[in-house]
Amino acid sequence: MRNFNLRIVSFTALVIGLLSCKEEIPTGLVLIQTVSKDTSYLAPVEVPQTKKILIEELTGASCVNCPEGTDILKTLIAQNPGRIVLTALHSGFLTFPPPGAKYDFRSADGDALRLFFNEGDPTKPSATFDRVRATSGGSVGNLFIEKGFTGGDWLAMFPTRLSKTTPVNIHLVSAYNPDSDKVFINVKLAFTSDLTDTLALTLYVNENGRVDKQEGKVNGVPSTIEDYEFEHIFRKLITPAGGDLILDSLPTKTKGRVLERYISFKPNVYNPSSNINGIILDSCKLIGIVHKTGKSKEVLHVQEVKLK
Repeated sequence: MRNFNLRIVSFTALVIGLLSCKEEIPTGLVLIQTVSKDTSYLAPVEVPQTKKILIEELTGASCVNCPEGTDILKTLIAQNPGRIVLTALHSGFLTFPPPGAKYDFRSADGDALRLFFNEGDPTKPSATFDRVRATSGGSVGNLFIEKGFTGGDWLAMFPTRLSKTTPVNIHLVSAYNPDSDKVFINVKLAFTSDLTDTLALTLYVNENGRVDKQEGKVNGVPSTIEDYEFEHIFRKLITPAGGDLILDSLPTKTKGRVLERYISFKPNVYNPSSNINGIILDSCKLIGIVHKTGKSKEVLHVQEVKLK
């Protein structure tokens, strides 16, 4: 535990400092080669951040109804700037690339994240809103809520989540070092209220701006969209799908408690000749999620920053 007054250093400097840190292999990180270490201390209580809502959409390149679902979510983002973090998860049926497509957005990590919700392979498009279960509509009791014909059940979920506050602030810094071919991440979690829930931190990577074929509709008729722009594509888990526990040895995470987690990993980088399904670092964002574990998977807060 460190005294806060002795820690006059920027997040960026902390990330850069990781380049010389001894790396320790953590437990539970099995999907990619990742290293991690933690620091915890008490500090003056921060002003709570405005809560952001995490929407995780199950979609697919061979799903003719999925572009309509994505359009609904894009409208929500435009109407609520800075309040939504969206992930497009290509996992399960209707996610195989259409004939002649260049890219395949499916992955073992994507399957692991979908299976974490323990709802099998839901209808597409479906979406979770802060990972809370629907209390009305056609998807009552489910985490993944079907869009239906109009997206009404999605729109009914959104206002409730928009009114929520967050008891924990998330600060993210991410930097890529080309010499080591590693991404170095500093996550700072600052509690602004007392919490007794068991919490976890999930980190993953999204990518924007891939243009490829997508099955959809043109004037209501099923058709292949040749130049569809895929955005918010889920690409890689950094933590396990269920997250890494946060201060699980403390029965109460008191306001003023801070956890800093330092993580580094080697990204799977795009190469047009040998690794076409790798990620383009400049087009990626790091997503950081604090959520409950166990029966409730509710997301308390989420933030995103550029990966590189």
